[in-house]
Amino acid sequence: MKRDLHASAAARASALAVPFLPRTRAEMAARGWDELDVLLVTGDAYVDHPSFGVPAIGRLLEKRGFRVGILDVPELEPDGSGWKRLPAPKLWVGVSAGTIDSMVTNYTAAKKRRSQDVYRPGGKPGRPNRATIAYTAAARHHFPGVPVVIGGLEAGPRRLAYFDYWEEKFRRSILVDSKADLLVWGMGERTALELCERRARGESLGGMLQTCELVAPDRMPAGARQVPSFEALANDHELLIELFEAVREENRVGGRVIAQPHGSRIVLQHPPLPPSTPEEVDEYYDLPFARAWHPDHDAAGGVPALEPVRWSINTHRGCLADCTFCSITFHQGRSIQSRSEASVLREAAKLAEHLDFRGTITDVGGPTANMWGMGCKLLESGKPCLDRDCLSPDVCPALRVDTASEGYRRLLGLVKRTAGVKHAFVQSGIRYDLLYGQKAATKGELLPLHRDLIANHTSGRIKLAPEHASPDVLRAMNKPGFEVYERYEEAYKSTCEELGRDQHLVNYFIVGHPGTTMADAVQLFEKLLERNYSPEQVQEFIPLPMTRGCVQYVCGRDPISRQELYVPKGGRERRLQKALVRWKDPENRPLVEEALELAGRRDLLEPFRRALRRALAHRGRSDGSFDLDTCG
Repeated sequence: MKRDLHASAAARASALAVPFLPRTRAEMAARGWDELDVLLVTGDAYVDHPSFGVPAIGRLLEKRGFRVGILDVPELEPDGSGWKRLPAPKLWVGVSAGTIDSMVTNYTAAKKRRSQDVYRPGGKPGRPNRATIAYTAAARHHFPGVPVVIGGLEAGPRRLAYFDYWEEKFRRSILVDSKADLLVWGMGERTALELCERRARGESLGGMLQTCELVAPDRMPAGARQVPSFEALANDHELLIELFEAVREENRVGGRVIAQPHGSRIVLQHPPLPPSTPEEVDEYYDLPFARAWHPDHDAAGGVPALEPVRWSINTHRGCLADCTFCSITFHQGRSIQSRSEASVLREAAKLAEHLDFRGTITDVGGPTANMWGMGCKLLESGKPCLDRDCLSPDVCPALRVDTASEGYRRLLGLVKRTAGVKHAFVQSGIRYDLLYGQKAATKGELLPLHRDLIANHTSGRIKLAPEHASPDVLRAMNKPGFEVYERYEEAYKSTCEELGRDQHLVNYFIVGHPGTTMADAVQLFEKLLERNYSPEQVQEFIPLPMTRGCVQYVCGRDPISRQELYVPKGGRERRLQKALVRWKDPENRPLVEEALELAGRRDLLEPFRRALRRALAHRGRSDGSFDLDTCG
């Protein structure tokens, strides 16, 4: 990878103004430290930025007076010397696979090795498979006697027995397989602070909210909700529906402890903490981040994952959409936990002070940008509805859509007017069904945010995720119907034309999701063909642990509606569905034609061939006498 000298210089400049948390003993000595309180291990390269979870927790602990070290990518140094880079801590060792599940980072949905890992130095792969387990074993070896606590987006969804897509079988809770002392699930800031305080007082780590622990049967608390054991799940996959129901129902403030036997021991999942208050979320993001990778990674060319988010502002966490294929609901929660307007503006002002800032804030958003400030009384208490979804089959009238939309519009305007800021763009995905008013005066009308996004906060494109066009597939995904997207698509084009803006929609689609027959895949293809649209990238469904989509994949039916679903599992079938979305790629022509034949849609063969000829001619790859049979 070509080294980004500009970014490397920025890292060094930032490091002078904001000292990095130590990743070596020499850096500890420079701070006058001879020991650590907490050591955080991660498979990511150390990037001091609020979008990276391990450094974010480290910064919070530092603010509260704890001495924290970051042991990043320890396996890169030969002969295990990376594990000797920092000493054993006094209180606890925290282990995370990194920002993303290590198996998703290492393998494609087709289970092929990836050639890049953007969270590692130079973007080079090398993260251990099931890194949480590998790092915990190494931590136990190198730091004997120190409690090891696991967390992050790999450990959290695997807190109970789970179906593993990569091996196509059930595995034990990652707490059991890693032999860690405790598992923290969800967002870990408050739990990390409580861990420090308990350890400093010499107290037990048992019984903490939003954690899992492994206990003997005689320590199971009264009133705990017992769920099928690992052994039972391994023998009867249908029991995954019962487990999903329990997690869904107890994943709320005041929920019951979940107890799952694993052999002679029991994994206890304790209920979640209440949603973070705005004051708490402000504290998490007001910390002094260098917004750079550690200078030790300059020689490798830096860390590619930083650049897309370096000049971004995260406005909130959580997502109330509850899409079946996404694990955010089980990690960040359904409750939207928003920063205050003042906190966001403080961060905008700090960005403008950076020497390398060129006036453009690339994103002011979150998991879904226009959910900032959105919620209802139940969500904000941490007790979401169980009898309906927030956005499906339509937007819940209890959500404060109009108020939140206007607040977000105001926030964007204030960020853009910050001294030194020229542009404040939104690159996070937008939920288009939340751009319509809910109040009687605005019911069904586009809110002012829609026009303002196009006029002032779009760098040429807006990201939307219709995901599919088939009504059956969209119901299985818990997404709105394609007619909702089409309605917004027309409004977007009309507003762009009215404003004289040459802007585009970037659409995301998923293939291979449970419920997707070949006929459904062709239905999406028809919609794309009508628009002469074929995205360069398309997501292949992966049944992530603890998601509703995973249950659909394993059981062949939906765990809530109990409707039976067709599940495309073969690699060939997935390739055909993917080719139908990426139909403009000439190499996909035989696959598209095969899929149309299988679906009994020979009537689409000639329209497809004509459209492909036009697409290739437009690219300058045809002289007008293009022979389709020579393609692919």
